[in-house]
Amino acid sequence: MLVNDIYLDSLGVRLGRRLDLAEAAADGRYAASEHIANGLLGVTVSEDDHAPDLAVAAVRQALERSEADPADVRLLLHASAYFQGQDMWTPSSYIQHHTIGGGAPAVEVDQKSNGGLAALSLASTFLAACEDTAAVLITTGERFCLPGFDRFRTESGTVMADGGTAMLLTRRPGFARVVSCVLTSDSSLEGMYRGRTLKDAPAAGDKPLNMRGRKADFMRRHLSDLEEISLRVADGISGCLQQALAEAKCEADDIRRFVMPNNGQTVRWWGMLAEMGVERERTTWEFGRQISHLGSGDQAAALDHLLRTGQLAAGDRVLLAGAGYGFNWGAAVLEILNVPDWAAADAS
Repeated sequence: MLVNDIYLDSLGVRLGRRLDLAEAAADGRYAASEHIANGLLGVTVSEDDHAPDLAVAAVRQALERSEADPADVRLLLHASAYFQGQDMWTPSSYIQHHTIGGGAPAVEVDQKSNGGLAALSLASTFLAACEDTAAVLITTGERFCLPGFDRFRTESGTVMADGGTAMLLTRRPGFARVVSCVLTSDSSLEGMYRGRTLKDAPAAGDKPLNMRGRKADFMRRHLSDLEEISLRVADGISGCLQQALAEAKCEADDIRRFVMPNNGQTVRWWGMLAEMGVERERTTWEFGRQISHLGSGDQAAALDHLLRTGQLAAGDRVLLAGAGYGFNWGAAVLEILNVPDWAAADAS
C-alpha cells in the first residue's frame, strides 16, 4: 500500500528496568546454551506496572512531545501479544480513559508480535479518509511474567521483555512521512502455535505457557516438510519487506536503518538480510539485544532510540519489519523529514 500524506508526529516509550541476561544464565533462569546462541545481552522487566499501565506512560510521553490536540484523535489502536491484566476486558479503553479521553473508538489489534505494524497499516488507511486535523494513536503494552509466562523459556529464539510504546499519526506534516505499508500472511502455518486441540477456557495461569512445546509438536508432525516450512516463514518476512521497498520505489541500499524484531541471532531473517547485503550495523540489532523482544512494541521503541541517539537525519529512509504468529508479517518504509526537538535534545 502506497501511503500519501500520513505522518508520524511523536513517539513515547516506557521500558521496565534492565536485567543483565548473564545473571539470568548464571542462576539457571535462562539456558546458558541459548544465551550464547541467541547473542542477547539484556531484557527489560517490570515488577509493578501492568502492560496497559506501561502503554499509558508511553502515551503521556508522546503527548508531551507533541503539539497535536488530543481531541483530534479519531481512533486508538492498541496492540499486544500477551495477557493485559484481566480476562474479558478492554485495555484499549483503559488506556484511552487514562490519557486522551474523548469518544473516539478504542480498538485492540491482535497479531501478536506483528501487532504494532498491523496497527500502523490500519491507522494509515483510516487516516487517509479523515480531515486534515485528524490523528490516530497507536499503543502497545507488554508484560511477560510468571506464573503464566516464563520470559526465558516459554518461547524459543528470544527473551520476552516488558514495555509500552505509543505512536501518534497525523495528516499534518510531522517528523517522518509514512511512504509505504504492507501486511501479508500465510494462514496454513497457524497450527504451529495452536496445539492439537482447542480448549473451553483460558490457561489456568498456575504454570507457564509452553509455546516452544506446541511448535516442537507441530514440527514432529511435519518432519518431511521442515525445510519447506522454515523457508516459508523466512520468505514471508523477506517478501513483505521487498514489497514495501518496491511500493516505496526504493532499494535496500536506499535504506539507512532496518528496524527488525528484537529476536536472537539464531532467527533466520538475520541471514536473509546478510544475503541482501544489509550489514548488521544497518539494523537495530545492537539496541534490540540490550532489551530483548517487546512483543508488538519493538519497532516504535527502536525508532525512538535511533532518533534520540542521533542515528537518523532528514532525508534518511527507515524500514520497519515485523512477524507474528498466524503467520502474519508487516513492513513499512518511513522517510525522516526532520529530527524532532525532543530527540535532538537527547542526542546532544
